[in-house]
Amino acid sequence: MAKTLGVHIVADLYGCDPEVLKSAESMAEIFEGAVKHANLNKLSAYYHQFEPYGATGVVVISESHLSFHTWPEHGYVAIDVYTCGDHENAFKAFDYIVDKLNPERVEKNVHFRGVVNENEEVTFCASVG
Repeated sequence: MAKTLGVHIVADLYGCDPEVLKSAESMAEIFEGAVKHANLNKLSAYYHQFEPYGATGVVVISESHLSFHTWPEHGYVAIDVYTCGDHENAFKAFDYIVDKLNPERVEKNVHFRGVVNENEEVTFCASVG
């Protein structure tokens, strides 16, 4: 039997509020909230505001990362949520983001990363703090 080292959720969210997508600050608030909601361990974050509008950002967590890139003129945002360890936390973070952005449509792909033998000892990401 096999187990995986991580889960990577890659999603396209359509029909989001352009006003939220325009602002790196608004998106940062959502992604920082997702990290807290899912009990993930933030190491650092970087957000960039594009002119005249749009944003990109990444939150580096000890478990891996969360990232986004927005196209407010299309009501569209591309997001990644990748975590090692407890897969449930990735889905908690993802669901939080989707709830806050309230898209009309979500296209989601879930990739289970690093398939290893179930008997193999695996040390998952250490907590920070």
